[in-house]
Amino acid sequence: MNREPQSSPTSLSQRSRATSDVPRNALAAKALAARTFLSRFRRTHYGFAGFAILALLVLVAITAPLLAPFDPRRQVGESLMPPSWVHPMGTDNIGRDLLALLLYGTRASLAIGFCAALAALLVGGAIGALAGYRRGFTEVVLMRLAELFQTLPVIIVVLFAIALFGASFWLLIAAVALAIWPLEARLIYGQFINLREREFVSAAIVADLSTAHIVLREILPNALPPVIVQVALDASLAILIESGLGFLGLSDPNMISWGQLLFAAQDFLNAAWWMSVFPGLAICIAIIGLNLLADGLNEVVNPRAVRAAIGLAA
Repeated sequence: MNREPQSSPTSLSQRSRATSDVPRNALAAKALAARTFLSRFRRTHYGFAGFAILALLVLVAITAPLLAPFDPRRQVGESLMPPSWVHPMGTDNIGRDLLALLLYGTRASLAIGFCAALAALLVGGAIGALAGYRRGFTEVVLMRLAELFQTLPVIIVVLFAIALFGASFWLLIAAVALAIWPLEARLIYGQFINLREREFVSAAIVADLSTAHIVLREILPNALPPVIVQVALDASLAILIESGLGFLGLSDPNMISWGQLLFAAQDFLNAAWWMSVFPGLAICIAIIGLNLLADGLNEVVNPRAVRAAIGLAA
């Protein structure tokens, strides 16, 4: 009788060891990719400076209750006091400490910027991915919708949304996201159009993988790098929009933000310059930091930009 070939204990152990090495190799590859990304990012001209500015602002927002010398909602001195040792940024028109107001305003302004950019990424990303993968009638309808929103001025879209739904914190985030989502949609749409014709996607379709797997595991990870750059730019745009709304007196009245501080300063531009200068500087620093971060990320994720930077450095 013929006997079934039996695997030796040594071959079984080697096979199990090889199988266990697969996730280890995957983790090692991801760790190497992360180290490479960080190494390239540190060598960028402006990216690390932008990251440092943004990290400092986030730290200020988190530790605002510890850093603020006074309660931002209480009158702690005379109105319109100029900067001094007690009040380094002076006081506003009702005697509140401007430094405390500015520190607490960092929370709301950054939260609106980041949350609106994330919401725009989710909405625009879903629409762009669906249009780029499905094509046909779905592509035409969704892209015409995105173009319709892009033809409208951003501030008009936001003002219309606020007039309809109000200006609470979350509704303000939704209104800003409603104005900027077409930027994300068109970027992701272009990435999906390009990647959908690649060989690895065709191989996944031939292998009869599900649509969700192809979109989420094959195309989306390769489409995200340039989108991350746009998210940083969207966050700066959202902060500018919120500041403009606050300056017009259309933001949440229960929220302290940089834009609201500018609104309060409108009537005192000559009598109390500090009420407008310090919130304006905070907005400029945040916008500059986010744009520098976006430039650095673009140098890393865009090979042509990286080669150009190396050529200039050489």
